[in-house]
Amino acid sequence: MIKRILNIALWIIAVSAVAAFAIYALYQNGETTCNELKIELEDENNDFQLTSVEELRTELLQNYLPIEGQKIKNLNLKEIEKNASQISYLQNQDAYFDINGDVFIIANQRKAVVRVYNRVKQHFYLGTDTVVMPLSPQHSLRLLLASGALPRLSNVYFTQSKNDLPDLPDIYKKIYILAAKIQKDEFLNALIDQIYVKQNMEFELIPKVGIGIVEFGNIENADDKLKRLKIFYIEGKEKINWNIYKSINLKYKNQVVCTKK
Repeated sequence: MIKRILNIALWIIAVSAVAAFAIYALYQNGETTCNELKIELEDENNDFQLTSVEELRTELLQNYLPIEGQKIKNLNLKEIEKNASQISYLQNQDAYFDINGDVFIIANQRKAVVRVYNRVKQHFYLGTDTVVMPLSPQHSLRLLLASGALPRLSNVYFTQSKNDLPDLPDIYKKIYILAAKIQKDEFLNALIDQIYVKQNMEFELIPKVGIGIVEFGNIENADDKLKRLKIFYIEGKEKINWNIYKSINLKYKNQVVCTKK
């Protein structure tokens, strides 16, 4: 038994050594041609997909440094990773040469958290780390919508690399925080349809069912407010006639105040 285990271990070591030597020889040569850019999305089939492998290949090959047909000695993997990182749909990207000398990129898709439609009709997603993500013509997501008195974003957020952007206006960061909390909770994510920003920069939530408006106030104590809202809906679904109320107010500590129509 021990002999068999040793033989398997030696076989694995031998195969690894051969592969390592082949890759080392490839690097030393440098004249090998990269014939193909290969991309793997580790979460390609998730519910928040905004791009595909083929779409990414097309964007990288058309808009950035040439890769296919180049000698590997002329290709800089760090530069390729930097180019891939400029695509807002991607995060955590790594590039390397495979044993054939082709470039292989492994990346994760950035998760869209909320869809935004501001007062000047700019329409986009906010994704992980509050990155602005353009709408995709090929992929549509059913997400919480944020609208209302939201300021215009500079064109740089839509035309420049996400690595070179200034900080988002504070109100967009707050929307992201609130939307992420709602999205994380299965019940609230199914309940809330919209976040509306009032002129005084306070929030209203628009549920899909039940009472028409939830006066949320500012972002302070958001977890407590959402907890009260969830309990109110769960415990009140059999007891409350939703049709007689026009709004719920969560701005008062430890209270849920209902206003009749």
